[in-house]
Amino acid sequence: MEAKKLNRLFAAFVFLFSFVVYYMTIAPTVSFWDCGEFIASSYRLAVPHPPGSPLYLLVGRIFSMIPIFANIAKRVNFISTLSSALTVMFLYLTIVIMIKQYLKDGKGFMKLVPYLGGVIGALTFAFTTSFWFNAVEAEVYAPSMLFTSLVVWLIMFWSERTEEVGNEKYILIIMYLVGLAVGVHLLNVLALPMVFMIIYYKKYPVNKKTFVYLVIVGLLLTALVYPVLVQGIPVLAEVGGFFGLLIVLVGLVVLLAYAVNNKKPVLGLLLTSVLLIALGYSTYLTIYIRSGMDPNIDENDPETVQKFISYMEREQYGEHTLDRAKVLSESPNKNQYSGVWDFFWNYQINKMYVRYFLWNFMGEANDSDNFSMTKFFAIPFLLGLLGAWYHFKRDWKYALAVFVLFFMTGLAIILYLNQPDPQPRERDYSYVGSFFAYAIWIGIGAAAILEWFAKQGEKSFSSKMVAPFVAGVLFFISPVQVLVKNYHHHDRSGNYVAWDYSYNMLQSSEPNGIMYTNGDNDTFPLWYLQEVENVRKDVRIANLSLLNTNWYILQLKNKPPKVPITLTDAEIEKIMPVPWPEKRTIEIKIPEGYQQKEMEIYNSTFKMNTDPSTDVLKFDLGPKIFGRYLRVQDYMILNTLYANRWRKPLYFAVTTSRDNMLDGLQRYLRMDGLAFKITTVPNWSIDPDTLYNNLMHKYKYRNLNDPSVYYNENIIALLQNYRSAFIQLANYYVTFHEKDKLREILEKMNEIMPPSVIPYTNPAIMDWIDAYQIYSGLLPLDSLNLNNYDLRNMQNMGRVLASIGDASASQKAFEEVLKADPNNVQAKGYLIDIYGDNQEYQKAINILEGWLKQNPQDQGAKKRLDEFKKKLAESSKGKNS
Repeated sequence: MEAKKLNRLFAAFVFLFSFVVYYMTIAPTVSFWDCGEFIASSYRLAVPHPPGSPLYLLVGRIFSMIPIFANIAKRVNFISTLSSALTVMFLYLTIVIMIKQYLKDGKGFMKLVPYLGGVIGALTFAFTTSFWFNAVEAEVYAPSMLFTSLVVWLIMFWSERTEEVGNEKYILIIMYLVGLAVGVHLLNVLALPMVFMIIYYKKYPVNKKTFVYLVIVGLLLTALVYPVLVQGIPVLAEVGGFFGLLIVLVGLVVLLAYAVNNKKPVLGLLLTSVLLIALGYSTYLTIYIRSGMDPNIDENDPETVQKFISYMEREQYGEHTLDRAKVLSESPNKNQYSGVWDFFWNYQINKMYVRYFLWNFMGEANDSDNFSMTKFFAIPFLLGLLGAWYHFKRDWKYALAVFVLFFMTGLAIILYLNQPDPQPRERDYSYVGSFFAYAIWIGIGAAAILEWFAKQGEKSFSSKMVAPFVAGVLFFISPVQVLVKNYHHHDRSGNYVAWDYSYNMLQSSEPNGIMYTNGDNDTFPLWYLQEVENVRKDVRIANLSLLNTNWYILQLKNKPPKVPITLTDAEIEKIMPVPWPEKRTIEIKIPEGYQQKEMEIYNSTFKMNTDPSTDVLKFDLGPKIFGRYLRVQDYMILNTLYANRWRKPLYFAVTTSRDNMLDGLQRYLRMDGLAFKITTVPNWSIDPDTLYNNLMHKYKYRNLNDPSVYYNENIIALLQNYRSAFIQLANYYVTFHEKDKLREILEKMNEIMPPSVIPYTNPAIMDWIDAYQIYSGLLPLDSLNLNNYDLRNMQNMGRVLASIGDASASQKAFEEVLKADPNNVQAKGYLIDIYGDNQEYQKAINILEGWLKQNPQDQGAKKRLDEFKKKLAESSKGKNS
């Protein structure tokens, strides 16, 4: 078979293999983090967080209309699946060209070496942790990598055709792709230095002088794309208006005509490239136009040129700085580091890059804070090291180009981002371009091994079959091993947690409620449900982070469902942190009769007869920043409390940090499930009827009892909020001895999320739950033995059972403890009390006499012994008479 057909066949295999795996593991609906926002913004052509990703939104809108799946979210997820499989294919094609740069076509098995190396390198990368994670959810990183892989492959494709007439068209396609890619993510710009290096190798003599020129020109050309074009075009529009932009565009076209007419190919190529980048970049008009249509999701409201510039420059996230000392001083975990170098090396380099790199090529450890030495037995990592060494040995120029790609999309990002400690989530997705570059070397490393065995096979007939065997071994110990060992962790086919959790949070609200949410994970999936699936659109989501911005406050005030706010629009435009030098007492007038209604429910619930003590909501609130100011978000919650006067129910999502709940206001928060309702009754922990109805009837809990579905440690931690709600309700039923209700909710909790699937993050809680199950009759009393529980658990359960008044079960538990540990003081103390209450005086006397033999000076024990002996004697007299 001729080389071209063989190459296409292997490329098709790589594409289909990876595509099928991604398709099998694709998320069935919305996922956490930015996915909900991107799906909703694609579906509605809305405006997501800066800097936007307009091309992604346009493509997402198209995919959302194609009926390939019933669920809209899965349709948009499919963009990543398709993009990732294509990226793997282009990686394969790139590796093949790289190898063929130094390894000319051979005969026999040697002919297959470039293709087999490409397959092993590409498919190993396909199933690495970071890349696979992005391949099955609606995020920009998979399409961004597709553009990067296309650019890298096209420049290599061009390098083989530099002598052809019209080869410049490939360079122009690359520049257009770069412009388009900016409308997805800026990662693609970082591939340009590699592009310039390949052009340099093919068009100019390689020496020290020209290399210096390359560095200078390469930096200037990269800067021409970003920030000159990307950030400069909006600034130009602000200065000269769209007419000014038109003049510049016409000027570029005139210059291009001059270059063509006067046979200045380099100038013509440069000007055409600028025009094509600008043409690709024009997708950003989508953001500007759609913001003017005022969609429900309209972050930063960039409908004017000035706001659009602010949007593009990401001003919402604060000023970016390269000053590491400043970033360290502002990091919450700054005390963990001895200085700037320690912070830079151990956190920014080791933890935020090297750890991720080793996750992908050595394997992720179970605790995720480390890599595993044994998961992949370091085979992908070692193949990459071998490939890098061999590549520099055989073709140092192209090896240097790969290294530049590896560095620019990895460590250079680390140097530029200057991240504080901690980050709100793992950031490995940001460096996938660097892992892509390393995978080129994995392919070259595999090819180097196969090349050596192929050459041995040429020497003797007996060695000819060794090379194919080695190829099979490499295929299984690198890509197949990575696939098999990562499959379960990346299979999201049954994971509905984000959808269900967000749905349940919305269902926690009464009609027309306002829900204060903490961050992306309890905001974006809710936006998706409201905007795409029309779930509980009456509930207004108020994100506390965004509540510090004037544009968002204006939207909350003026867009339905409206949040009650007393400030005028002009006042909101100028809003700043409020001077608040000391703790103040807040008093908010409660409407007549409202607290009486809540108090009636409270009294009925807790079997009390309490009257409202005051007609105001009263709590203390201290400064939040610099010891002197109240944050805008805190002030706006206060303003809404005053303006709303309980016309609309107000809630905090359970994931909201205590610091964001206005200090003393926490006394008035009632858990209704996945939300805390602001009430007028202090210390009203739960309304059992509301909580019961939410947990038992309203909420969805799909597949939380399915051991085949993988849930990572963050998801498991989040799911404990369900258990917390169940336990709160269980505590109420225990307090009022409602054993049937207690048994019912415990059965439900065990059914929906058994500990074998969703482990308890706090093992001590399990002792409480098991004690409650024994108390309710859900577990038989004879299960309370040391065959089922260890000594510590048994002791904890005995204590819990005693506290809830189940004396017989507590007695059995402590008797078991005493069997195993005859000197256990706590067990003896509890049993003495229980025996005394049960009038089993002799048993209490036996324990006390044994204790006094060892502690004869214990006067308290002597006194109790005398009391029990006296009671035993009186009891015996009574029986005899």
